[in-house]
Amino acid sequence: MVTIRRAVYDDIPNIMRFMDEHWKKGNVLATNRDFFEWQFVDDDKVNMFLGIDENSGRIYGMLGVIIYSKCAKPDLSCCTWQTIKSDNPMLGVELVNYMFMQLRPRYVSSAGLTKKSVRIYELKGRIPASMDHYYRLSDREDYQIAKVQNKRIPVVKESGYRLHLIHSVAEMKKIIPEETLSGQILSKDYSYIEKRYFKHPIYHYDLWEILDTNKNSRSILVTRDETLRNCNICKIVDYYGNLDDLRYITSELDRLMEERNYEFIDIYSYGVPTDLYEQAGFCHCDETSENIIPNYFHPFVQENITLRMLESKVPGLRLFRGDGDQDRPC
Repeated sequence: MVTIRRAVYDDIPNIMRFMDEHWKKGNVLATNRDFFEWQFVDDDKVNMFLGIDENSGRIYGMLGVIIYSKCAKPDLSCCTWQTIKSDNPMLGVELVNYMFMQLRPRYVSSAGLTKKSVRIYELKGRIPASMDHYYRLSDREDYQIAKVQNKRIPVVKESGYRLHLIHSVAEMKKIIPEETLSGQILSKDYSYIEKRYFKHPIYHYDLWEILDTNKNSRSILVTRDETLRNCNICKIVDYYGNLDDLRYITSELDRLMEERNYEFIDIYSYGVPTDLYEQAGFCHCDETSENIIPNYFHPFVQENITLRMLESKVPGLRLFRGDGDQDRPC
């Protein structure tokens, strides 16, 4: 009989075997114990729920969650959701229901849904949506990572805004107080942000404060470089602060592309008014676009990728590539 419960620390080797056999063969979460614990273990609690036969020890389903704060009813993202055939055809749905009862989250998001996940959510009456994908090309003769049929680079006036690197949570707190973070949807605390971006075990992230013309800052941009065959691109991974600042940083992003030899800078988001990107000289991309702006690098896939999520009726929800586990090694 399959029992649904929260995972414990001693379950981790069994979970990793299940991942390797039934989820994604050779994935870092299935092969790297340290990385698995970094992502799913907080304060000795394992943020994963299992459908397991306690007698045989066989796992039939799993649901991992990323919890954004230590408050009583946290916001969170679901990820690593997988079931196999068992005597319970509703195991996937019941894992989600059990997680809700145990964690009592305020808001839940799931970016990067598989087709199977979309079907399960549709059974629960939820509607899938797509994240917006925007990019800005650098001005060059050829592109190796992107496939450019139409080199369109909208002209944008210099705004006087600047990007300045920060290196610690202490610096970020001076720009965005914890109370401001707690008022956002999704709400993240600084213990999560420090772990996610300043103490990532594999990736290096750059965090930039956005300085206005008076050298005041109220927003933070998070980026990460990706390299392929000695060519570079930049992903905008996350954003905190006032969305309006996005429209004023284009000249700084162009400078960054020139300095670091990026082919392009791109961003996936949900809940950001698309006119901000268009005013900033970014171009829209989807699976039908003539230009190809790849998202997957390990392995590299030179295709346009749609990141699916759940449509939200929650006013003010903002979601970026860095939410959940979309921006992680494979």
